[in-house]
Amino acid sequence: MTQINNKFFDEFTKLATGAVSAAGGVYDEVKEMAKNQGEKIVNDMELVRREDFDVVKEMVSRLVIENEKLTNRVSVLEEKLDIKADS
Repeated sequence: MTQINNKFFDEFTKLATGAVSAAGGVYDEVKEMAKNQGEKIVNDMELVRREDFDVVKEMVSRLVIENEKLTNRVSVLEEKLDIKADS
């Protein structure tokens, strides 16, 4: 009887181990599918990467500063030439 119980428990252990292993494989597969779907959604939305956004933000900041400098220079030149600005 002991041998039958041991064999039963050995088989049950193998079955449980196989089920846990299969569940882990299914989990990994579902996780990968969800990741791929998420990436597809993000790509379809045409979102900008953070690095690209930061570069453009810096460029705009520099252009605003340059625009202010040029506006001031034009104002000074207009004053020297006694021209009234339209705006």
